Amino acid sequence: MRYQEFIILSILSLVLFSGCTEAQNIALNKSYTLSTLPNYVHSAPPSDKTSLTDGNYTIGRFWTTTSTVGWQSEQVTICIDLEKVQSIGAVTFNTVRNISSDINFPQNIFVFISNDNKHFRYVGDAADTPNNLPGDNKVTKFILNDINESARYISLTIIPQGVYIFCDEIEVLKGKTKKIINRDLIPKDALAQAVDSLKTFEYNRRDLMHTIANMQNVSKRTSGKDDQRFLMANIQLSKKNISENGLRIIKKRIGEEHASDLRRRFNVPFVVEKFNPWGNLSEFREPVGNADILNYHFFFFVPTNGVQYGAFVITNTNSSSQQFSFKITNLNTSINSIGLFKIPYVPSLNAPVPDPLVEVDKMITIEPGISEMFIFKITGKNEGAAKSTIAVRSANKEINMNIDAQVENLFIEETDRINANVWAYLSYPMLKDRQLEAAKDLETHHINTIVIPPGVIPKMGISDDGSKLVDYLANFNTVKNILLYMVYTDADSRNGYGNVQFMTAEWKNNFIKWYNNVVKIIDKAGFLNTQVYLYPYDEVTGDNVQDFKRLITWAKKTIPGIKFYATIDNELAKKNLLHLVDIAQIISANDVLKELPPHQCEIWMYGVSSSTRSLSPYRLYRLLAWDAFANDYKGIGFWNYADEGINKQLNLISSPLLYPSSSYSVIYNGPGKEIISSRRWEAFRLGIEEYSILKLYAKKFGIEKAKLLARAVISNPQDLNQADSIRNKMIVELSGK
Repeated sequence: MRYQEFIILSILSLVLFSGCTEAQNIALNKSYTLSTLPNYVHSAPPSDKTSLTDGNYTIGRFWTTTSTVGWQSEQVTICIDLEKVQSIGAVTFNTVRNISSDINFPQNIFVFISNDNKHFRYVGDAADTPNNLPGDNKVTKFILNDINESARYISLTIIPQGVYIFCDEIEVLKGKTKKIINRDLIPKDALAQAVDSLKTFEYNRRDLMHTIANMQNVSKRTSGKDDQRFLMANIQLSKKNISENGLRIIKKRIGEEHASDLRRRFNVPFVVEKFNPWGNLSEFREPVGNADILNYHFFFFVPTNGVQYGAFVITNTNSSSQQFSFKITNLNTSINSIGLFKIPYVPSLNAPVPDPLVEVDKMITIEPGISEMFIFKITGKNEGAAKSTIAVRSANKEINMNIDAQVENLFIEETDRINANVWAYLSYPMLKDRQLEAAKDLETHHINTIVIPPGVIPKMGISDDGSKLVDYLANFNTVKNILLYMVYTDADSRNGYGNVQFMTAEWKNNFIKWYNNVVKIIDKAGFLNTQVYLYPYDEVTGDNVQDFKRLITWAKKTIPGIKFYATIDNELAKKNLLHLVDIAQIISANDVLKELPPHQCEIWMYGVSSSTRSLSPYRLYRLLAWDAFANDYKGIGFWNYADEGINKQLNLISSPLLYPSSSYSVIYNGPGKEIISSRRWEAFRLGIEEYSILKLYAKKFGIEKAKLLARAVISNPQDLNQADSIRNKMIVELSGK
């Protein structure tokens, strides 16, 4: 958005607000405390303690002005002390939305009040408004009206809807009624737990409201008038005293009515449709067709040891729940194998999405009116034609799906595989009790690069037999690249034992001994042919760029064969390091990958996105490898395989998603030590295999012809069938059939 437009929006916001109330702002110039200091570098500094109540609204670019307070990847609690008990009429929170910069309104602004700063009472969510939806760029003042209670302390807990929180002013408007209510009080040390419960409840309520609104729009387009059922449901959902059980009752009733509508339309107990495995799906769906037999002919061309995926959706049109069983008949078990998975809904940033792959091994229950996704995975074993059937059965009906697959023996050399790195630290909480299983899962998904966490790397300057490193490596079988993450931003790690200063003569001597020792440990652990790269800094910036440059320049002159790896997310690092490192893995955002200076290193690419469950498996995971092929990148990756935040031990399918901005992982924790995959993780694997097919195609038909096909896919990311179509074309032409 242009600078002038934001000035107009900011002024308009003030004008509109000044016309809506004349109440006194009793928070003006009052002190407040923050649970987390501001950490967004382009707005107010961490030391700022006055901007939120100084009465000054931002004029200009909202999130790059010091009158605005900003947080990145954090939720925050702000507690204002009004200095005495006063009547509270309303609380306001002025913020911004800018879609092009990935800035959204807060997901929640939970408001609590207290007389003694020891016991609090929840009075509402200021972000609970129909206007809190994706839309145009806008400065908006959220207002929680009609509080009408007395308090001294006003506590606001703000939950980001994505990565950022921005605010330039909070007002507390004086009320007319002096009333102290002493029921439903929450002890201060229980507020965090109360906020978590509120987040889950509000998420479910808003999701149901959005679902009903969408169904109402469909109904209105069909009938030309408002459906009273949906109007009544919305009225019930807007009540302040509605409970979690009340939500379940409304959802059940809407599902039953939706099922009845579909039953009248299709006159069958359930509908089964073909579906793209990477497509969007909501629980309440309008099926586009119905058939007793589904034929998947000429859909699936699979290399030996490769995979391909298909999907279907079952919609229950009964007014009661139904149980379904499945029978898989695979007529060519020596040629392929086929597995079936249910894809349950899990909470994401904005709405529940189908994501985990849960193997179907028993009866599946589907509630009235609900649509559920199922994915079948074909794995090629030996060359030949393979036929399979999946029968879907309920008490009243059976539908058969006929699946034809053609397995081709495409020999893929190691040099035809792309490097893949997903920072899969086995020390993360999600993986601590299932490290071997995680290593096997990484190998299955073609991850050939592992990052060694600093905690298991021997420390410089002391004698270390490397037992921790050996134990860590014992989880893996075959690895092409090992990256030693040395975390040199930490002074103790950089200087080593005895705090010998970086790059002094003594330090250099210690470094040479340390490096030779680590390489020897890795070789003895069975990784003699694995390439070892030093990874001293992550996303190196500032003064560390020059330190890294000094280290590489000295080390390459002194230590034969030493190699360096760098993650690069800024122009300074790109300009100074690209010509020195051996591998540069460059972030795909912010145009850093464009206009690379002269270099001899391998270029890899990676993405970093929070709230990943809400992202497209096809566009942001499968197409990474196609993009790499089209642009001659030698590696791909994303942050992170198993990162759900440092305080979250497990990522269970049944868990609420309390911190969307901390959710990066592409796996879930199953029972025992099981690892459950996701659509995103399978799409990433598929893309890696397709990179190898592109390489084979380039060898036979020329690199430019292969790149032309890759560009046709990445230039049209909305067409979820494009990659399959071109993949099939390449396999057919490579097989000569």
